[in-house]
Amino acid sequence: MRKPEANAIALCPVCRQPMRPTSEKCPSCGAERHYGPRVLESAVCAFAGMVLLAALSTLLLPISLWTIMFAAIGLVAGFLFSHNRFSGDRWLK
Repeated sequence: MRKPEANAIALCPVCRQPMRPTSEKCPSCGAERHYGPRVLESAVCAFAGMVLLAALSTLLLPISLWTIMFAAIGLVAGFLFSHNRFSGDRWLK
């Protein structure tokens, strides 16, 4: 691979090797640029929100239709939290 010209060099945020500024993947370490949350991060946050709000509702009320409604609200809240928390672009190896 040719080395990039001096005026078109950016450093990889992970390994600090020279690369093109428009690259989506570092040629030396293999780190990739990700926009937004990954599927696993969205799933974990949504599941955690569902479980936490369902547990909170069972502490306040006996298990009923409200528990299912709180679980659904927690699922949506966790999903929105993951999109807020991991909204920017980041480099992941």
